[in-house]
Amino acid sequence: MSPGIPVVVFLAFLVLVLIALRMPMGFALGVAGLGYFFLMPGDIGLVALLDQMVRGIHTYSFLAVPFFIFAGRLMNSSGISQRIFDFALSLVGRFKGGLGHVNILASVIFAGMSGAALADAAGLGVIEIESMKREGYDPSFAACITAASATIGPIIPPSITMVIYGVLAQASIGRLFIGGILPGLLLGGSLMATVYIMAVRKPKSFPTRPAAGIRDVWKSFKAAFLPLWAPVIILGGIAFGVTTPTEAGVLAVIYALILGVVYRQLGWANMKEMLVATAKQVGSVLFILAGARLFSYIMTLQRVPTVLTEAVVVLTESPVVLLMILNVVLLFLGMFLNSSTILVLTVPILSPMLASYGIDPIHFGVVMTLNVMIGMLTPPLGVVLYVCGDIAGVRFERVLKDIVPFYIPLIVVLLLITYVPGIVLWLPNLLMGAS
Repeated sequence: MSPGIPVVVFLAFLVLVLIALRMPMGFALGVAGLGYFFLMPGDIGLVALLDQMVRGIHTYSFLAVPFFIFAGRLMNSSGISQRIFDFALSLVGRFKGGLGHVNILASVIFAGMSGAALADAAGLGVIEIESMKREGYDPSFAACITAASATIGPIIPPSITMVIYGVLAQASIGRLFIGGILPGLLLGGSLMATVYIMAVRKPKSFPTRPAAGIRDVWKSFKAAFLPLWAPVIILGGIAFGVTTPTEAGVLAVIYALILGVVYRQLGWANMKEMLVATAKQVGSVLFILAGARLFSYIMTLQRVPTVLTEAVVVLTESPVVLLMILNVVLLFLGMFLNSSTILVLTVPILSPMLASYGIDPIHFGVVMTLNVMIGMLTPPLGVVLYVCGDIAGVRFERVLKDIVPFYIPLIVVLLLITYVPGIVLWLPNLLMGAS
C-alpha cells in the first residue's frame, strides 16, 4: 500500500466533514488539494495542481451542461410545460388513478427536453401539483407522485447527470443517452402500475375524470405538437449520428427560443433572469468538476483505485455480488450527498474496478444515474421531496411517509437494469453499433 493512501483517506473524510458543515463542494475539494500539497510535499506542485483543475473543465462534452440547463429553463417559461400536461391529460386522464398517470406521462415527455430532476419538479411539478389539488387529490400524494416521476428526467435523455458521468468515466455520452431510453420508459410504466393499484385499492382517494373526446385529444395534440418535436430532434440527432450531445444541447436552446417567440411567452426581463440563473448553476457545477479532477488526480497518484480493486477482488470475484454491493453503497450515499458529489467522489475510483470485472461502463452509468436519482427522494437530504412538498404546502414528515410505496417500483427497476444489462445496452447497440 502506498504511504500516501492514509493521507488520501484523511482528505476524503475532510471533504465529507466540510460538506456537512455546508461548505460548497468545489471549495471542499480545493481545500483537500491544498492539504495534499502540504502533507505530501514533492508529489505535486502548485502549478500542476492548478493545471489539473483547469483540465477538469477543459472538455468539449461539458458544453452540453449549460445548454441543457438553459433549454430546461426556457421550456418551463415558454408555456411548453402546460401544453405537455394538457396533452397527457387528454390521453390518460380517464384511467383509474387519473391525474397520477397524467403526472407520470407528462414527466416522461418532458424528460426528453430537460436533463434535470429539479427542472421537472420545480417547473412542470407546479402545474401537476396544483391541478391535482384542484381535482381533490391529497396534496401529499400529489407531491410524492410528482417527486417520484421527476426521477425519470435524468434517465430519459438528455441528462446532465449522464454528461458528468460520461466525462468522469470517459464513456460515450451519446450511448449513455440512448441507453437511458428503455429504463426510463420502464420506470414510467412501473410508476403508472403502482398508481393504478393504489387507485383500485382506494378509489375514493382518486377522483375520476370523464374520457376525453377525439376532438379534445386532437385539440391538445395540436397545441403540444411543436413541443413534442423537441425530444425527437434531440434524441434523433444523437441516435443517428447527426449531432453530438453538445450540439443537441444547442439545438434544444434554439428550438426552445423559437417556441417561446411563437407562443409569445418570453420577454427580455425573464430572459435576463434565466441567463443569470443558468450562469450561477453552471458555474457551481464546473467548479465542482474542477475540484473533482484534482482529487481524482491525487487518488491516481497514490494508486487508490488499484488498491481498492485488489481489496474488493479478495472479497468477491463475482460481478453480480459487486453490483449488489455498489447499489447498496450508492443508495446509502444518496441519503446524505447530492448526485454531483456522489459522481465526483466515486466514479474515478469505480471505473478501473468495473473494467477489471468486465462490467460495461454504459450499463453501469445508467444504473448509477438511477441510484443517485433515488437518493434525491431519500432523507435526510431528499432535495426533490423538499421541493415538491413545499410546492404542495405539505410538511416534510408527511411527504416522507407517503413516498414509501413509490420506492418499490424504483427499486424493482433498479434491480432489473442492474442484472439485465440488455435493457440498457440493446438500443445503443442497435442504433449506434456494438461497442
